[in-house]
Amino acid sequence: MSRTEAFLLSLSILIPLIAGLIRYRSVPVSYHPFIYLLFIGFANEMVSYFFFYNSSNAVPTNIYFLCEFLLFTIQFRLWKSILKKDAVYLSILVGMTVLWFVENVVLGKIGTFSPTFQIGYSFVLVLMAVNQVNWLVVNEKGNLTTNAIFIISVAVMIFFSYKVLTEVFYYYATDGKLQRNIFTIEVYLNVVYNILLAIAILCMPQKKNFTRQLL
Repeated sequence: MSRTEAFLLSLSILIPLIAGLIRYRSVPVSYHPFIYLLFIGFANEMVSYFFFYNSSNAVPTNIYFLCEFLLFTIQFRLWKSILKKDAVYLSILVGMTVLWFVENVVLGKIGTFSPTFQIGYSFVLVLMAVNQVNWLVVNEKGNLTTNAIFIISVAVMIFFSYKVLTEVFYYYATDGKLQRNIFTIEVYLNVVYNILLAIAILCMPQKKNFTRQLL
């Protein structure tokens, strides 16, 4: 798969992004970090393609990975079902940020696609998504297939589980064809991921407007 083909498929992020921008004012503020994440993801795709086409896009992508993790963690916190304890929440944020800083700044690997942080943050996101789904199954009443939080969590579980496997096998694979196939599968899986995120946005609840009645 060529870089241009991969870029065109990555533009599937416009599907949930446009839906998110249209619904931005009508959904609860607790969902806004998720929409910010989509915007940053789109910006990274554009910067990577148009400014780093003939060179490695590791620098903007590594920065995006950190932003992605932080925004997802904040988003799970705002849903108020997991990460309730400040100590756990702050430990995850600070711990992963320190890992990113050490790997990319201290060790000077920001210009390469080093797998340590990618595997680490993907694994942590999968764990948070699993905990979120478990909480919903136990506590949420109604049809979960139309629950935005459930759909986003399932999408995160699917995509980032494969991302963990991708980084492990891609890093240690010696066959160039195998590496390309691993990357190609991830590109197509990303399209499915973005479609699920778009469905989640359409399922987000309306923001409740409270009016004060004068007696």
